[in-house]
Amino acid sequence: MKDRFVESAAEEESKNMSLALCAIFRNEAPYLREWVEFHRIVGVERFYLYQNRSDDEWQAVLGPFINEGVVEVMDWPKEPPCQMQAYQHFIDAHKGNPEWVAFLDCDEFLFSPCYETVPQVLRQMVPQWGAVGVNWLCFGASGQEQPAPDPVIERFTFRRADEFGPNLHIKSIVRMDRVISAGSDPHQFNVHGGTCSESGELIRGPFTSRPCHRLLRVNHYHTKSRQEFMQRIALGKADGAPRRSPTEFDNYQAMEVDDRTVWRFLPALKSRLSLLPALI
Repeated sequence: MKDRFVESAAEEESKNMSLALCAIFRNEAPYLREWVEFHRIVGVERFYLYQNRSDDEWQAVLGPFINEGVVEVMDWPKEPPCQMQAYQHFIDAHKGNPEWVAFLDCDEFLFSPCYETVPQVLRQMVPQWGAVGVNWLCFGASGQEQPAPDPVIERFTFRRADEFGPNLHIKSIVRMDRVISAGSDPHQFNVHGGTCSESGELIRGPFTSRPCHRLLRVNHYHTKSRQEFMQRIALGKADGAPRRSPTEFDNYQAMEVDDRTVWRFLPALKSRLSLLPALI
């Protein structure tokens, strides 16, 4: 009876856990409003952001969210590799808290294709898991050469097929009451109970054996337009990996799937964006 009670208590605790998001960013001001508002729609309650040497208008963009208490920004002026250091800093400060935290980049959009919010899915996960690994679906430029003012999730709809190699990557949603430390890369973490896919596959490392995104997925807008991609690679990578080559752009441009699954959130997203104060 005691073991059954403990399991029941763990299940109840898991169902009541909130969802937060942790990310490091540099010069992402044009995209932050959409990224924050989108994730609020799908159930993220708090954002812990590490600002890394940005020289754009990020303060004006994030100001309303900071004033509301939704976003917390930590200045992180370190040279790469600095992403995993930021994640470990966050883990040291929040370890033990009863909450899920998704560790994402600002070109990644986490959502459920079949539920309204991500926490609705997480409540169904085995309470002993330490993290859930969510597969990418990688999008290209949809034929666009230049930036445009429309939302990212509206602009780019064409992607590579499910079996495209990079789609085996995961991003992790971590239970802070089960986390041990950051891993060796931004995709996986050291946790009690292991990292599992939505189908229950134990994941060792940054890849699954096959892509799975029936319940959860991360739309990864890897290139955006050609000009945006060139601007991005000029900044380098926060994890210290070698700078991307311009030829990488072409590898993501096959228009194998026109995927507008995320568009069901567009009306709510545009409504929320319209209520934000205009940027001067």
